[in-house]
Parts: sequence; structure tokens; C-alpha cells
Amino acid sequence: MPEQGLTILVVDDDEKFLESVAQRMRLRGHQVETAASARQALEIARGSRLDLAVVDLRLPDTDGLVVITKLRELQPDVRTILLTAHGDDKVKEATEALSSAYFEKGRMAGFWEFLSGIPFRRVNILLVDDDEAFLGALAARIQLKGYEPLRAVTGGQAIEMAHRNRIHVAVVDMRLPDMDGLVVLTKLKEVHPGVTGILLTGHGGAKLKEATEALNSAYFAKEDMGSFWGFIRRVLRNLETTMAAAGMAQHGDLDDARKLGEKAEDKEEDEK
Repeated sequence: MPEQGLTILVVDDDEKFLESVAQRMRLRGHQVETAASARQALEIARGSRLDLAVVDLRLPDTDGLVVITKLRELQPDVRTILLTAHGDDKVKEATEALSSAYFEKGRMAGFWEFLSGIPFRRVNILLVDDDEAFLGALAARIQLKGYEPLRAVTGGQAIEMAHRNRIHVAVVDMRLPDMDGLVVLTKLKEVHPGVTGILLTGHGGAKLKEATEALNSAYFAKEDMGSFWGFIRRVLRNLETTMAAAGMAQHGDLDDARKLGEKAEDKEEDEK
């Protein structure tokens, strides 16, 4: 199954330029939304989770710096890039003050190089529990860490989501209405062999723990969520480091990729 690219919003009132940039991004495997005005851009941002927004400085209803500011209010973690054919040092300084990148339209080679350096994949986390209050609380805490988790209330729903999305981490309740959590983890690993599986249960025992470990999955009791969150932090940190190294290798930075990969392995050993 192909890896999931970035979700990118491109905002420019030059229709020809807009479609040219969007098409090139799609050819690189990214999902692209386009907008010709600030109003359209903000409407899209209210309804879609974005990884990156590329915004022209001059738009018919406001300037790009205002759009970037408002996008950050809606989605604080979104990466942003300002493109302009009318740039100067003041605009560049204002862009950098918003923690955004800045590129001139006449020098797009630097823009494409910058885009290539952004890790291609996102960490996708699947949460599976039929207790909707617990599921919502779990998702809210994951969101505070900067991730947008997928949610399922049955095993069947979880497996269907896994066929549509690349899943990196799956947190599964043991007792589900249609099948038990061990069956769900088994089926998820058939779809994505490298997924990190985590079983949560309020009804555990030594045999269940052994069965979970036989699936190369972690096991936590719901009353011991402190240990669970510590484990999640380590998993996500190591996944992000591994993905960054893979991105570097893909774009030719082999020495840096090797060093980053070794660093991730060293951290994992230290934390065992």
C-alpha cells in the first residue's frame, strides 16, 4: 500500500500558477486543496486537517501574512510558506516572525527543495474502543500532542479504516462488541505488518498479557494509564525520528539519515 503524503493547501489568485503548483505536488503523492482567496482558504482549513499551507502574499481579499496568521489560529501545528513576486526584507522578516518559510516565485527551485525535505508521512494513530467517553478522552489527549487520531468503536470499523489508511500505531480495547482486541490486532498486523499494536483492558491477566506479547504488541491495564502514556511518548518520538531519517535517505542525505537512524536506535536501547 502506498504511503500517505502530506495534505497541502495552496492559496493563489493566479489560476495558472495555482494549478501548475498543485499538479506538481499531486505528482509527488500529496493530497492538494486549492483556494483563490483568503475566504476560500479559511473555509477549507475549518473542514480539513492540513499539514502545510502555501500562501501567496497578494490575494484579492487580504494579504498572505493575514491568512497565515488566521490559519495558525485554526490549526496551530500547520506548517506555512509564503510565496511572493513582490518580496522585500520587511516581508521576509514578518514571515519569519510567524515561524513561516519565505520563497520568491521567481526562484521556485528553493521551494521544491524545501518541500522535499518535509517528512513525507504522518504518524497515523488508530484508537479502537466502544466506550465513547473513554475513546473521546483518549483522542483529546492524543490531539494535545499534535496528532489527529482515527477512531473506531468496533473491530470491523477499525479493520476497514486500516485498509483505507496507513496505520502506524493502533490502541485497541480488549472487549469490543463484534470481536475481541487480540483478533483485531491480528487482522491489523495482516494489513500493516509493521504497526505498533497496544492492547488496553480493564479485565486483564497473565494469559492475556502473554497472548498480546505473542503478537509483538504491548499490553496495559486501563487503571495503569501513566505507564501507557510514557510508552506512547517513546513510540511516537522514535517513529518521527525514523520517518525523518527515511525522508533524508529518499532525498540523498544518506550520511545524515544514517546518523539519525543510529540515534533513534540508541535512544530505544536506553529506554528498554
